Amino acid sequence: MSAARALQPAAGDIQRASYRHALGRIPTGVAFAAARAPDGSPVGLLINSFTSVSMDPPLVSWCLALTARSAPVFTRATHFAISVLAENQQTLIVALKRPAEDRFSGVPIRGGAGDAPVLEAAAAAFECRVFSINRAGDHDIFIGEVTSFESGADEPLAYLGGRFGQVRVFA
Repeated sequence: MSAARALQPAAGDIQRASYRHALGRIPTGVAFAAARAPDGSPVGLLINSFTSVSMDPPLVSWCLALTARSAPVFTRATHFAISVLAENQQTLIVALKRPAEDRFSGVPIRGGAGDAPVLEAAAAAFECRVFSINRAGDHDIFIGEVTSFESGADEPLAYLGGRFGQVRVFA
C-alpha cells in the first residue's frame, strides 16, 4: 500500500464513499443482466458484479440491489441472461441506462433461454436458469445454471474507477 494513502477504518466504521472508492479500484467487466417480466416485456440493467461460481455444474452469479425497480421481475423469473459488452459496444451504455420503458428501444436483442433478452454481438453471453437467490446485506445474489453460452471474437469492455476502457493482457 502506498505510504500516501491512509488505512480506512474497520468494517463497522466504514464510510460509504470511501468504501465505494476502494471497490472502484477493482477492474470489472461490463455486463447486462436481463429477464422477461410476466407481461412479456424485457427488463434489464447494467451490472459489474458478474462472476463464475462453478464449472460442474456450470454456475454464474451476479448481484442486484434490493431497492432496484427491476428486483421484483428478477426474483420471480425462472431464467435470466447475462451479456458481456464488447469494447465496440460502449455506445450501447447510453441506451441501457435509459428509463426502463425505453431501455430496449433500438437495442439489438434476441430471445435466449426462457425468452430472456440477450444482446446481439456481445463479447460473451450466458443464458441461465435460476439456480438460487440468496440475500446478502442490501443485495440479492442470483446464481444461474448456464444452459447455453456463446463467446464472440471482440474483446470485452472494462470498467475501473468510474470509467470505461479496454482490457489489455501482457504475455
